[in-house]
Amino acid sequence: MTASTRPIRCIACSIFKKEIEALRAAGRLDLPVDYLPSMLHMVPERLETRLQTALAEARPEGAGATVVFAYGDCCGHMEELAEGPGLARSEGINCCEIILGSDTYRTLRREGAFFLMPEWALGWKQIFVNQLGLLGPCAREFMREMHTRLVYLDTGILPVPEAELAEASAFLGLPVEVRPVSLDPLLASLEQAAHAARAHDAE
Repeated sequence: MTASTRPIRCIACSIFKKEIEALRAAGRLDLPVDYLPSMLHMVPERLETRLQTALAEARPEGAGATVVFAYGDCCGHMEELAEGPGLARSEGINCCEIILGSDTYRTLRREGAFFLMPEWALGWKQIFVNQLGLLGPCAREFMREMHTRLVYLDTGILPVPEAELAEASAFLGLPVEVRPVSLDPLLASLEQAAHAARAHDAE
């Protein structure tokens, strides 16, 4: 099997599932995708193990598909996982930079934004309370030390979860901004990674 005929697959965080499937349904992205649960981010070692397994399944005995990772720098050896012939990763330190593009992401970060992707906004309490153990005044003090507001990234796929955002705002002591975002940066990042993986495969 040559590089030009090798199938290509994407291993993606489920944080992008609605958005990637919308791009695929619209005919803007022709890329089969395997999704891993976004909550694996809470235990980076488990995420890394699951990524290694998914890669091994896509490339048994080192052969098989060219693979694109739709992930940020989400575990200790992410760069090593996505290095080598036929491998590449979407550009961006995390999912928010991938969905926003680097310039917009960095501007908002400098302004003190704490980002909420749609999937995480719906489960914010599980993350902050159950996973991070932040309660009451502790949660508000922790967030206010580093952030000025919550920014919900409205990709236009799901209705804005107004009730959950209001509850998160009250709990964390930060105002909420709903920011409409285009899927173009995500699409561009996936296409660039696919091109890089193909180029690496041909080397």
